[in-house]
Amino acid sequence: MPSQPTPFSPVDKTDTQHDGTEDLSINNTRLHRFLTLLALKTLAKLHTHNGDCIAITKHKIVKTGIWVHLTEAATMQFVDQNTSSIPTPKVHCAFVRKNRAYIVMQRIHGRGFPAAWRKHNFTEENLAKIFNQLKQMFEELCAIKTPPDTGGRRELRREIHPNQYPDKDDQDWLDIKDMVTKQDGPWPAPVFTHGDLDPFNILLRGDEVVGIIDWECAGWFPYYWEYTVAYTGNATRTGWRDLIDRFLEPFPDELRMEGIRQKWWGEF
Repeated sequence: MPSQPTPFSPVDKTDTQHDGTEDLSINNTRLHRFLTLLALKTLAKLHTHNGDCIAITKHKIVKTGIWVHLTEAATMQFVDQNTSSIPTPKVHCAFVRKNRAYIVMQRIHGRGFPAAWRKHNFTEENLAKIFNQLKQMFEELCAIKTPPDTGGRRELRREIHPNQYPDKDDQDWLDIKDMVTKQDGPWPAPVFTHGDLDPFNILLRGDEVVGIIDWECAGWFPYYWEYTVAYTGNATRTGWRDLIDRFLEPFPDELRMEGIRQKWWGEF
């Protein structure tokens, strides 16, 4: 049963965030848990680490932290089982211990897109090869068959009543009305989406894409979400914004709609 809140429970609900996720564990045996925790206390000291990702051997890392969840491990396994072109880290085991998630996964040796570009000084031919690979990968990702009864969310829409707005000539009202009209139109089934496509989550060896990492934001989202989130989520990386159209299908109308939504309701 989910833990009952107490007067001393954190307001961010970190004390209950893993409740009900036991079925997302992978190879959750006593031996795997013991070896993982032992490696973090011993072998991890021999390697550098980056944020939540801690190397324990040349070929394995452990991702653990206050906001790490088993859903990311389950997502990587799902993508690996349902695609052939997307290089996700192989998950060796994933479990929760003392309200903390641990994901032991393959350590992919490669450089993030920006670092690889600086090192190799990519030509247009190199870039075309990279973007062709990414295009194929994300076309395959969004082609994963949508499960039945996977609907959209309309909480915000239920609170929007454009006809009640007093000033019909106000530009804000016109923008919101356009957004509502778009949302009330034909709505295709959601597609599987990475949801955090910044250049550092694309790993390269030379001009070969060898890894797509950080799947914690992935899920079933509207058909345009990969594009609009990649664009709006990289506001300070204007150079990357200019490249997104080379491997993701652009949705300019939906991008404008998302800009209006974020202006009034924030990112989510």
